Amino acid sequence: MSTSASGQAPRGTSTRIEAIRTRGFDHPHLPQLLVDVITEDGLIGTGEAWWGIAGAGRSASAGAAAHGVPASATTGAKPPGARLPHAPYATIQAAIEGVLAPRCIGRPAGDIEALWFDMSDFASRYGDGGVITMGLSGIDLALWDRLGKQFGVPVNQLIGGRAHERRPAYASLPALRIDEAIERECRRAVDAGFLAIKLHEVTASAVACARAAVGPHIALMVDCNGHFDVRDSIRFAHDIARHDVLWLEEPVRPMRDIASLARVAAASPLPLAAGENEYSPADFQRMLASGAVAWLQPEIAKIGGLTAARRISALAELHNVVLAPHNFRIGPSLYASIHWGLSSPATGWIELPWLAHGVTFPSGATLPPLIDGQVGLPEGPGFGLTV
Repeated sequence: MSTSASGQAPRGTSTRIEAIRTRGFDHPHLPQLLVDVITEDGLIGTGEAWWGIAGAGRSASAGAAAHGVPASATTGAKPPGARLPHAPYATIQAAIEGVLAPRCIGRPAGDIEALWFDMSDFASRYGDGGVITMGLSGIDLALWDRLGKQFGVPVNQLIGGRAHERRPAYASLPALRIDEAIERECRRAVDAGFLAIKLHEVTASAVACARAAVGPHIALMVDCNGHFDVRDSIRFAHDIARHDVLWLEEPVRPMRDIASLARVAAASPLPLAAGENEYSPADFQRMLASGAVAWLQPEIAKIGGLTAARRISALAELHNVVLAPHNFRIGPSLYASIHWGLSSPATGWIELPWLAHGVTFPSGATLPPLIDGQVGLPEGPGFGLTV
């Protein structure tokens, strides 16, 4: 009989799912939605679904508030205290509890592919992508975390092991909009050991401010979150190219308009990155076939979890495009992204959220350590995280 790394005989893969529960953290700026899969033997795996949009204002308000910047300083932002009438993840939570979880209860927890296909196929009746796929992501990640715990091994070992010992990580800053805050947070990130920083800014002066703060040897990426139309996206790309920007991310709105993104790519002096708002392997195949992106950014909490992520990384390899898993939560989804990213030969970068000193995500999870600006595999079975 085989044994786990702890010396204990592993539970059978036929162990059945007894319950699926959600744990929502209704934070005004940094909400999170965790998903627990509990099996009849008492083992618990924890995943994370996408979390919805914080508050009722634009993301600039949430990002600035999390960094101590007054809401009045952010263009078009509502006060940090402005709230939705319900938790931002409520619709995703309802999809998990009302649509997806009932498809899993009583079934073997180790049959992850079968569970994923059944949930995906059944849920397609409610639409392609969106809250259903976000909820599916949380359950799928929980199943993988549980399977790793069952055998006492990191999830990375269950999906082929490491293609990389470590990968470069960049500090992903929220939208700050104020030069003083941009300078301060860029310098803090460099002092913490990061060799790359991603801005969420939409002016050339903000990018110039960041470059002046970090000097010539730190990589800079710029994420616009769909702020511009095609013409202004191209103009902005030319304006910031002089500041040695590694990539321009999702410049054009709507963010899922692949044809417009391809038009920008054809005229941009900078390579483009995108993908955080796509939902399925078919979506990514269309994006890759368009030739619009040089950096592919699937969000593991949106795309259907690790089971879908493995299909998408294979597409990136086939199209010779660099994979850069997207994530802005410190929790199971981030740790899952690292396990996934280190398993794929296509991975070039890992995104790590960056918050002001003293600000934490409500799950209580912390950033994995950096080694020479790179991140390695978290220690421990499953995703290596207890929350």
